[in-house]
Formats: sequence, C-alpha cells, structure tokens
Amino acid sequence: FFFLTLVPGAALSGGVLLAQCGVLMHSFWQRLNALFFYTLSCLGAFAFLAAATTYFHEAEPRVSLQLERIMLRRIQSAGHDQAILSLAIDADLRSVFNWNVKQLFVYVTAEYETQANVLNQVVVWDSVISEPEQAHIKSDLVVNKYSLTDQGFGLRDNEVKLVLNWNVVPATGLLTLSHAFDQIHTFQVPATYA
Repeated sequence: FFFLTLVPGAALSGGVLLAQCGVLMHSFWQRLNALFFYTLSCLGAFAFLAAATTYFHEAEPRVSLQLERIMLRRIQSAGHDQAILSLAIDADLRSVFNWNVKQLFVYVTAEYETQANVLNQVVVWDSVISEPEQAHIKSDLVVNKYSLTDQGFGLRDNEVKLVLNWNVVPATGLLTLSHAFDQIHTFQVPATYA
C-alpha cells in the first residue's frame, strides 16, 4: 500500500507521479536476476521431488563371492605382507538401477584384524557400471586389481572377510553406499609364504 500525495502545482505525468508515490521501476538486470533465481528455485524443488521418488525403490541384489586362489608373499625390504587373490564373483545388481541411477561404483573390500588395528579394510577390486545390462558381474577368475597389502606382517594365518560394496551415483539426489553383508565370504590366509 502506498499513499498518493500530490504536490500543488506538480504535473501528473507518469514519471513524476511514480517518483512522488515512492514506486521505482526495476532495471532490466534486476528483473533478469529475479527470473533466474525463481527458475533456479523451481528446478531445485523439482530435483528434490524427483530424488524423493526413488527413496521407496527396493533393490534386491544377488551376490556371491568366493576365493579361488591365494598367494601370500613377505616383502622384507618394504616391511609388509602382500597377498594376491583370485576371486569368483557372481553379482546381479540390475535391480539397483532405476531411472535416477547414473552409474554404480562397485568394489570388493578385504577386511581383517591385526594387533595394530581393530579393523583393516583394503579395496582389492573395483569397477564402474554405467548401464543396467553391465550390472550382472559374473566371472570365475577375477585377479585383484589392487594387492591385499598389510602395513606390517599381520596377514599370515589371519582370517579375512571379502565384502562386495557399491556406491549409487544418482542423476539427482544423495550418493548412497550399500554393502552385501549377508553374502560375506570368509577365508583363512595361509600360515606359510609362497
């Protein structure tokens, strides 16, 4: 609300009347700025609503991990144990995909305990999956990309658990991390070096 006060003798032209009423016109850049941020706010709200629709998506992945072979080496010069693993992976992650999944980052971790650390986690294999057709990983002989290396000599005769994990990279929304804890494969590292 504004009050119109006429100054005696003032002309009633549009610019003078608006200036006297206290109403100022916005410049082109102010209008463009308001339009841009209004559009940005609407896009943000729609992106949030779109991401919320995938919250109720229930994925049912099937995962099977097996250790086929292991070779344990002692690297005396570097001061650590190193294990080379051959894995059998059968993971059907196609049900994880929905309209909002851009890609999956899938990786296998080896987890074990030592006297120095309660939990050691080492990534031994990974893959990026961009299409649902690629999301069924089935191979009887996968050699680890990254060797299982301990900071000391704590691998020998130790129990190691293999876990398949995956990060969902969405088109919009939060990055989520999932684990196949119901399909952990446990094995015993040999007591002797190869």
